[in-house]
Amino acid sequence: MCPLTISGVMTIDALGWQFGGQIMWLRIVRYWLAFRPMFKLLFFLMLLLALYLGMRPTPTPATYHWQSDLYHAVGLFALTLVSYLAFPRWYWWLRGLLLFGVGVLIEYVQSFHPMRVADWNDLYANGAGIVAGLVLIGGYRYVCRHR
Repeated sequence: MCPLTISGVMTIDALGWQFGGQIMWLRIVRYWLAFRPMFKLLFFLMLLLALYLGMRPTPTPATYHWQSDLYHAVGLFALTLVSYLAFPRWYWWLRGLLLFGVGVLIEYVQSFHPMRVADWNDLYANGAGIVAGLVLIGGYRYVCRHR
């Protein structure tokens, strides 16, 4: 699109995005606020899916042991990111504590199933996924504050 200059102060393309500036961020925030109920629904659906997959009697098929750890890390990483989109005002430590509590609860329930085994490596993978998500969220918030 052809960029336009308005009174020589700001450059805006035909879609309304200001290069390197405020209009783009305002639109992103507006879309985020408009879709927040959908992010909340997505968060609870993902949480229910994680609880179902973690508490069902048969384990998730994994050819290698590290695949199970990868499922845990990626699942809680995604859940951490979606929790920020749905509930951005939660404190970072509360978000991490609640999501890690979900992982501990799942491992606790797995210890009662005869076909499942509670594993410390799963808890480590849960923690790694949550920490990676919190670091990404913290980096995003840092960039937003210092731009």
